[in-house]
Amino acid sequence: MTLSHPPTIDPVTGHRFHDSTLVRQALTHSSCDRPGGDNQRLEFLGDAVLDLVVAEALYAKFPGADEGALDRARASIVNGKNIAGAANQRKLGKYLEVGEAHRQHHPEPSRAMLEDALEALIGAVYLDGGLAAARLAIGHIFGEQIDSLEPSTGSQNPKGRLQEWSQKHHAGAVPVYEELPAEGPDHRRTYRAAVRLEGRELGRGTGPSKKSAEAHAAEAALQSLSKAKPQS
Repeated sequence: MTLSHPPTIDPVTGHRFHDSTLVRQALTHSSCDRPGGDNQRLEFLGDAVLDLVVAEALYAKFPGADEGALDRARASIVNGKNIAGAANQRKLGKYLEVGEAHRQHHPEPSRAMLEDALEALIGAVYLDGGLAAARLAIGHIFGEQIDSLEPSTGSQNPKGRLQEWSQKHHAGAVPVYEELPAEGPDHRRTYRAAVRLEGRELGRGTGPSKKSAEAHAAEAALQSLSKAKPQS
């Protein structure tokens, strides 16, 4: 069977589209007067798919977490600021089609436009390839953030406390942990890690395991933040 249009690999989601019209619709803002419509219906669908896939991933990742912890973790991924940030990081704005009159007044896409377009793309992936394809696309975009999440456990866990702080003071932004080169012989390695928030390094830590190095990095970040501005 020969396709009428060759598959299109979307650079934002990494999905290979067989129906390229879905990509175009997902990237068409409502200011465009186009017979084929805009991305609002796809955004509605993509929002629901994103919620489901992230909730599913967190349910599997944290078998001991209660509903509240899972809900906070989910909200840190699917909030508007984080979605728009992911869209902006992947240069989605340059692919977005906007009406000329709207562009003259707003040369750069707003946060809401980027959020809607990314959710619309996720909806388009779902229609083109089903739930399995949507899982892969969402993992491609948000996988690193999901991997770095830990359920909130209060003062007993520095990574949990740092996550709570970032959600409160940075509108749901998630700390990202970076593994640094380890030191020492193989039988006695010292692992090193750095923690960043929205591209800014907050602290570094070392430990006998990767997890302990990340915990010490989070503790160092919390100490630094407490000196700069009292936590509440």
